[in-house]
Amino acid sequence: MSEKPKTYRSYGVAKIDDNLSFNINIHYIFRLALAISFLVMGYIRIENRLAELERGMESADTRITELIDKHMIEEQKERDAMEERISFFEQELNLNPFSWKKSRRKKK
Repeated sequence: MSEKPKTYRSYGVAKIDDNLSFNINIHYIFRLALAISFLVMGYIRIENRLAELERGMESADTRITELIDKHMIEEQKERDAMEERISFFEQELNLNPFSWKKSRRKKK
């Protein structure tokens, strides 16, 4: 066997040759750049959509709280009016037969 230096490249090479060339076709670079730009554009669109949905949820929450407050005020007014009507009927129409004698005595 001769003691010639090994000229082939393998995984176990200790020294990388200075003549190493790495060729990439321009068409593949263009496709890679296009794919990366589509991925970035998709990510940006998703982020914008999520931000828009969050703003919509915040505005819906504020609107819901406003409507709840409005309905609570209206219900309180209705309850007060109903209590006034009930108290009027309780005073005017006494349906308890045992208290009829007492009310007649008070009227005399």
